[in-house]
Amino acid sequence: MAFWISTIGGILALGAWIWYYAALGKRIHQEENEAGRDLSYEINPFTGSAKGTSIKKSNSNLLFN
Repeated sequence: MAFWISTIGGILALGAWIWYYAALGKRIHQEENEAGRDLSYEINPFTGSAKGTSIKKSNSNLLFN
């Protein structure tokens, strides 16, 4: 019984891992098509998005002035 639980759990974990990387690759591909260029060094590897990566500092965002 424990063998089947471990096997099914492993297969589900592997499936989730494959699904995550496929979705991430699809999102990166879509972002690169919208930008019309390679976003290799500009994209967030955890979200697959290059949106909101520009850093803008203003005095209102600083904790201590």
